Amino acid sequence: MYRKVLVGGLTAAAILGAGGTALALTGSDASSGGSGLASVAGDRSGHHPKGKARLLKRLSHAEIVTHGKKGFVTHALIKGTVTAVSPTSITVQAADKTSETFVIDKDTKVRARSGGKGTASSIDEVAKGDQVLVAGTGASHPTAKHVVDVKK
Repeated sequence: MYRKVLVGGLTAAAILGAGGTALALTGSDASSGGSGLASVAGDRSGHHPKGKARLLKRLSHAEIVTHGKKGFVTHALIKGTVTAVSPTSITVQAADKTSETFVIDKDTKVRARSGGKGTASSIDEVAKGDQVLVAGTGASHPTAKHVVDVKK
């Protein structure tokens, strides 16, 4: 149960943070020596004090491995600029020049954020040069679970 809350919390927090939403987190941030996972996941009570979103605002890319019922699962996150996009894949380059290509399938959820509001979208609306956050699973060829396109 804790693993599902942690993974769900990480994905939701990263998506909200990418859209410029000030998401409050519990725990200390990485710069103060606290646990990065505790900072992102928050506490179990659901209480999230304001002013702790620094970690997500600075997110460039991340990889988290969890142990599930069927073995280990690799979760990948990247925030950056779309360098290539098609109906079946998206490549994103982070600020540190790290690139990641994700497979797009029928289960990939695409959202567009503009003016602090999110709406359902499709991969056809994502263009080269857009700022996005992509969260997915898989080690060598990750599959995108969520794509958030941050419109200017």
